[in-house]
Amino acid sequence: MLSAFKGFTGDWSGSSQKLPDAYIMPLNKKFPTVVCEAGFAESMEELKEDAKLWLLHTGGQTRIVIVLCLTETNPKTRILAVNKEAEENDDCTENTASDKETTLSTQESADDEQILLNSIDESTDLNNLAEQLFVLNQEGKLMQPLVGNLKATLHVFKAVEGGQSIEESFVATLLPPPTADSDRSEPTEFRITMQDMLDNCLPKANDPTDEIAFSLAVLQEYIQSSIPHTERLRAAGRAEKLLKALGGLNNEETFGKRKRQRLGPIGVWK
Repeated sequence: MLSAFKGFTGDWSGSSQKLPDAYIMPLNKKFPTVVCEAGFAESMEELKEDAKLWLLHTGGQTRIVIVLCLTETNPKTRILAVNKEAEENDDCTENTASDKETTLSTQESADDEQILLNSIDESTDLNNLAEQLFVLNQEGKLMQPLVGNLKATLHVFKAVEGGQSIEESFVATLLPPPTADSDRSEPTEFRITMQDMLDNCLPKANDPTDEIAFSLAVLQEYIQSSIPHTERLRAAGRAEKLLKALGGLNNEETFGKRKRQRLGPIGVWK
């Protein structure tokens, strides 16, 4: 079970509370030895500050911080994302056959989306609308995709000797994955020693320099498999906004609100 941690050392961090996204923690420790921090809304600089808190203000108990930084850029419309050649040659007065095919395909996508939008009225079901938006997105037919262009990088940080600052000991790009003809040779895994994971809880029979390898391909696959969940979540949010704008959703109470009403000061004793 994940739980928040307090008690960081240092005047500025004494009252800080942190709940890492994942961690490894031996039973006799106050702080985890390995921490994973993932950021979608946070910048890399903010995530690096998190790494400093763990590595420099836990009395050396946290030895490794793994940072997964995700950034998203949104194309303004699908035509800008698909028809890159036309965008780059705005002065050209003639369109190639490829340009025309792309523009036609984009127009058809816009028509499909518009047909769905025109069909919305007060009787439209929220979940059905969300599912239709999700399907159109999967087919590349939404002018504004539910998820933009993603970039994911993995960073491993350690404290430098003396514990005054931190250093990046490993970095790799996860998304977009490197192409087969890429000039750069990307790593396929990163390693953590048994000493860093278990500290003084390491069984005597084990060599503290032994390493466990973590596959980047597995992590890439996990990130990519989670994208449809984010798309479904955003499809539901977009459907809700569309229905509210048309008066088809009358500020329905959420499950949380209804639960609090049922379990009020009197209800909890029923």
